[in-house]
Amino acid sequence: MKELELLKHGERVRLEYAPPPGTTEGAMGASTEEERPGGQISGIVKRYRKDRTAEGFPQALGWIKATYKDAIEYTGMTKELRGYGFFLAVFFGGVGFAVSLIAAIDFFTTNDWFLALLDAAFGPVALAFSLWITTFGLRVDLFKPTDLPIIFDRKHGKIYRILREEQPGWRGLFKPWPVLACEYEWELVDAEHEAEVLATGATIVRNHFLMFIVRKSASDPTIIDSFQIANANSLSEHLVPATWEHIRRFMEEGGPHLPSLTEPLANMEAPPDWWHSVGATGPFGPGYMKRWNEQPGYMWFMHLASPVTLPMFLLWGTGNWLSYKTAITVDWPQEVKRAVGPSMKSEPV
Repeated sequence: MKELELLKHGERVRLEYAPPPGTTEGAMGASTEEERPGGQISGIVKRYRKDRTAEGFPQALGWIKATYKDAIEYTGMTKELRGYGFFLAVFFGGVGFAVSLIAAIDFFTTNDWFLALLDAAFGPVALAFSLWITTFGLRVDLFKPTDLPIIFDRKHGKIYRILREEQPGWRGLFKPWPVLACEYEWELVDAEHEAEVLATGATIVRNHFLMFIVRKSASDPTIIDSFQIANANSLSEHLVPATWEHIRRFMEEGGPHLPSLTEPLANMEAPPDWWHSVGATGPFGPGYMKRWNEQPGYMWFMHLASPVTLPMFLLWGTGNWLSYKTAITVDWPQEVKRAVGPSMKSEPV
């Protein structure tokens, strides 16, 4: 088990946020109301205030993995999401390679100079895309830490985070991605509801995110880092403020560790085998009949579309299994352990 050194607030600047060469201003600007106004359809929907209620019904959505006397720990990735990068790598990487191969064959066999020109231009682009998404997707899921958790410590006014520093750009695909532990000052972290509008061809999808923006210091609002709680698959327009509200109440008002005493902690136990990984990621595998009883509409749809969904979830489940098999175990620095104390099994009285 690898124990990490704790980087204090401001000691790490996210690589993409560093000032461009020849300048001193951060690439992401400053975390101020003027530079980051809310009210947008795509982008910043709202910037939250720590002294104002955002939602009447706080939620944790099953993302809290451990509780401490004065701290809560969120998982960075729930069990069912592991392996998604592997699925994207194999599926879209395969599609890109097939397109580039077809373009190459067509280039050498066609008598149409215009089609040959298109093949010569499009084929290398498809091949480059295939190589990029395959390499990136495999690196995202394989040989990664078992978890990338985040702790909110209200006693000391801190946020602790374990992260893997992905290197940007093409060259970054082949560089080491170090695992780091960082400490942030709660008062220097701003919360935002952000949205992303995507056109799928048949419809338009709006994804929602609960983002935390890290300022450089009390006197310098330059953005040096950012992170999120949960993800777009589990959040919605109304669940983002509910998720933030639980964290806000816990940190600012001495609120409960869990929104409800009956809410279970996140199940972090790794699937014991490949078949359980398939069940963790989709409708097939262990728990099959239970899903039929609880979600019959969902199961009917998945089976009607089984020519697509079955190979998809078998591939995703395989990525999930490989992700756990190659996972690296890391541990919080001793300083964090001393700050939050031992974990508890239930809500303190």
